[in-house]
Amino acid sequence: MNLNRLSFRLPALVACLLLAPGAKSQEPAKPRRHFEVASIKAAVAGPVLVNPLTYFPGGRFTATNVTLVDVIVRVYPTRRIQMQGGPSWIDSERFDIVAKADAADGEVKDAEWHEMVQSLLEDRFQLSFHRETKEMPVLALALGKDPPRLKPAKDDEQTVVKMGEHGDLIFQKMPMGGLVNTLSNIIHQPVVDKTGLEGIFDLTIDTNPVDLPATVGPGPGETFADRVLAAIEDQLGFKIEHQKTPLEITIIDRAVRPSEN
Repeated sequence: MNLNRLSFRLPALVACLLLAPGAKSQEPAKPRRHFEVASIKAAVAGPVLVNPLTYFPGGRFTATNVTLVDVIVRVYPTRRIQMQGGPSWIDSERFDIVAKADAADGEVKDAEWHEMVQSLLEDRFQLSFHRETKEMPVLALALGKDPPRLKPAKDDEQTVVKMGEHGDLIFQKMPMGGLVNTLSNIIHQPVVDKTGLEGIFDLTIDTNPVDLPATVGPGPGETFADRVLAAIEDQLGFKIEHQKTPLEITIIDRAVRPSEN
């Protein structure tokens, strides 16, 4: 399994405020900042990166070897397992994106980056969507009877998810939200965080708990996802519970292949 293809959601909060009758009117929302120039080309074959979006000082943005979905889940508050609709190519065709902000508008602020990429997707890919709330079966990650076996992350680490040489799944500098998103991608079912844990952790799970060569695959009827879920409970001390809960689903209404330039 290529864990480099796992996507993590880096949420951007988009709030819509409704005024109560008689309330004082508010100033119109400030228009979103846009990139001055942007180039989108079909990607040349290359590695799929864990963090393919890069924001540079001076207002330069790149997205390397990405699908449209790869970008959506990083700049809108959604994740792939909670997306529906859209043409099939949004999950398969890959692009290289390079964009540059107008220097005359000043340095790009942290809060502006996601809005600028959203504007780029809505302009060049003609992306449009709506959201619906549906009750869906989920797996809930909850605390067991004993404290979970986690280590505080080291200050000098970067956020990483990778497969070790012997089938161990290694998480560095990972919040619980990143862990449940990774599990969702592995098992192809929504996973929600019911632990109440805050902070950033290091953890490792062994997906080959029996001392077998790394080339030995799962047993009959056993999948990689089965091994991961078993390890989450047996090795880390969490509980996995089946529940139904309302989830916000992002419905892709329109997406168009961009013209290259």
